[in-house]
Amino acid sequence: MLAQQIGRNGRQVARRLATPGHIRRYVATQAQGNTASSGGVFRSALTMGLVGLTFGAAGAGTMWYTMRQSGMGFFSDEESLKRFVPGDDEARLVDDTISKLPIVAQLRADPKYKESRPHMKMPAAYRSRSLTGSALLGPGKMVLPPYAWLEDGGKSIVCISYVGDDLCGHPGIVHGGLLATMLDEGLARCCFGALPHNIGVTANLNIDYRKPTPAGSFLVLRAVTTKVEGRKAWVKGHIELLAKPGEEPTILAEATGLFVSPNNITWHPSLSRSERNQLRGQRGLTLWFTGLSASGKSTVATALEQHLLHLGVTAYRLDGDNVRFGLNKDLGFSEKDRNENIRRISEVAKLFADSSTVAITSFISPYRADRDVARELHAQSAHGNDEAIPFVEVYVDVPLEVAEQRDPKGLYKKARAGEIKEFTGISAPYEAPENPEIVIKTHENSVEECVAQIVEWLKEKKYITTSA
Repeated sequence: MLAQQIGRNGRQVARRLATPGHIRRYVATQAQGNTASSGGVFRSALTMGLVGLTFGAAGAGTMWYTMRQSGMGFFSDEESLKRFVPGDDEARLVDDTISKLPIVAQLRADPKYKESRPHMKMPAAYRSRSLTGSALLGPGKMVLPPYAWLEDGGKSIVCISYVGDDLCGHPGIVHGGLLATMLDEGLARCCFGALPHNIGVTANLNIDYRKPTPAGSFLVLRAVTTKVEGRKAWVKGHIELLAKPGEEPTILAEATGLFVSPNNITWHPSLSRSERNQLRGQRGLTLWFTGLSASGKSTVATALEQHLLHLGVTAYRLDGDNVRFGLNKDLGFSEKDRNENIRRISEVAKLFADSSTVAITSFISPYRADRDVARELHAQSAHGNDEAIPFVEVYVDVPLEVAEQRDPKGLYKKARAGEIKEFTGISAPYEAPENPEIVIKTHENSVEECVAQIVEWLKEKKYITTSA
C-alpha cells in the first residue's frame, strides 16, 4: 500500500517495492501482465515517484509573455503529448504504466479537462534554460515530462509525474524545496486562465508540510482557484501520494497562494509579418551558412549579400568574426560559449528576418543540435495569420584536406601543432547537416556559380521574386 511508504527511508521503500508482492499491489491490475516479463526493469521503474509539476509562476509566466511578444508561441495541447518519445526501456515502461493508472483513465474521460504535457509546449530553446523543464528532467530525476489536466478558465488542475533518488535532500526523502517549487508552479498554472494575459507572478505562497515525501512514490498535485478579483487570483492545492482505487490518499504538503497579473504588461498590436512583407515588397528569411573553417562560407555569403542588394532585395550578413567584436564579445570558445554564441545569432537572425530582411549568417556552427535550435526558433515564429519565418540551411561542403590546404589564417597549422585546442575538424567534431536545403561546393564551383545556385533556389521557392 502506498500509504505505508510515509515516514520510511526512501531507499527502504524502493527495496520493499522491488519485491514481486509489492509490485503487484503497487500497480493493481493495470500492469500484472507485465510483471513477470519485465523483471527488474519494471521493478526499477515502479520505484520512481510522481510529482505534480507544471511550468508557471513568475519565471514561466514572464517567459510565456516574452515568447508571445517575439512571435514565439507554444505548441498546442495535442502537439505537446506527441513531442516526447521515451528514449529507453525504463522511460517507455514508466510512460506506459502512467497511461494505465485508473486516475488517468478518469481524467481523460472527463470532458472538462484538457490534457497536455506543459513542458513540451515550450520550444526546445526555451525549455533548455528552464529549471523544471530541463535541469530536473532525466534519469534519476524526472524521467518523463509531467502530465497535466487543466480545466478551462483557470478553475482547477491535476498534475501527475514522478521523481527519482537524485532529487533528495536527505537520503531517500525528496527535498522540501522541490515540493515548494512544484506547488508554486502548479498553483500558478492552475489560475493562469483566469488572469489577464494568462500570466501571473507569485505574490504570496504558504506551504504546510504534512509528511516526508519518499523518493519512489507516485504523487499527484491537485489545485483549485478559489477566488479571482481583477488581476489577483487565490489558489489552494496539495500534493498527495497516489492512492489505490477506493483508498483515501495521504496528503504530503498543502499550500495556498496569491498570484497577480502585472499591470504593466500590455499587448501592443503592430504590423503583422505578412503586412510588413507586403509593404517592403519582399519576404524575410534566414540563410544559415555552415561548414568548416576556410570552406568559403564568408566569401560566398558576402558575394550573395552584394548580389541580392544589386537585385533590389534587402539583405544583411551576420559574420562570425564580426559578431565576436560586439554582441558576443563576452563569450569565449568553450563548448558552452559556442552554444550561446549560436543561440544569440539565431535570435538576431530571426529578428532581421521578421523585419522582411534576408538575414545571411556564416558560422562554423559545428553541432547539429545548435543548428536545430536555430531552425526551431524560426519554426515557432508562426502565429496568427503569419507563417513561420523560413530557415534555409546552406551547407558549404568542402573536404577537410581542401580547407586545411587553404588555411588563410593559419589556424589549421596551429591546431596541428597543438597550439589551438578543440579546433573544429582537427581536435573537435564537425557534424555535417543531414538534410540541408542547399549544398554548395566551393572547391568545385566558383564563388559566382555558388551564388547563382543559391539565388536560383530562392527563386524556385518564391522566396525572392526579382526577375534579374
